[in-house]
Amino acid sequence: RQAGYVTGLVGKWHLGAFDMRYHPRRRGFDETVCFRGGMHDYYQWRLEFNDTVVRTDGRYLTDVWTEEAVRFIERHRTEPFFLHVTYNAPHTPLQAPDDEVRPFLETGKFTQAVSTLYGMLHRMDSGVARLLETLQACGLADNTIVLFTSDNGPQFGGSGENRLDRFNCQLHGAKGSVYEGGIRVPMILRWPAGLDGRREVNGMIHFSDWFPTIL
Repeated sequence: RQAGYVTGLVGKWHLGAFDMRYHPRRRGFDETVCFRGGMHDYYQWRLEFNDTVVRTDGRYLTDVWTEEAVRFIERHRTEPFFLHVTYNAPHTPLQAPDDEVRPFLETGKFTQAVSTLYGMLHRMDSGVARLLETLQACGLADNTIVLFTSDNGPQFGGSGENRLDRFNCQLHGAKGSVYEGGIRVPMILRWPAGLDGRREVNGMIHFSDWFPTIL
């Protein structure tokens, strides 16, 4: 903000849900559309649009994040901005539109739980694609740094059709452990005007490194 950037948060805010001192509007964000907490229903949602509470209008929550992020980009297309988009998918509860789940379930390869989770991921991926398309349409794609990653490895567990165990790059462990399967995640960075493409960097990084590194 001190450098003249408009700052926005769209999505999950799991940092001090019960203490207003840690509300994102008091932690450096000019504009926020969020819920504060660890998990949230994808259909019966209650969100904070800045300082106004808005209750569900029937939209799927992942789509709400995408649409609000698109509006933020379009609204600030002529000025520097920092937009933090925190999709909560595929965090529980496992909820997705039927048309997203069906293709995975019909393969016969996955449980109901994994099929639903993959449907959630597919919907989120489609939202990320729309954000990239918006940057392109606004003439911002080349000189906007886009970072995409996850906060932890996949959640495993459950039994029968509720079993969530699935592919995890042959890494040991999953969410909830400090083995690589729980804490090692990929990060994709795109900045056409600033970095050559198709580079693979295998050095270890930590989330806390990003702010000073990008500056």
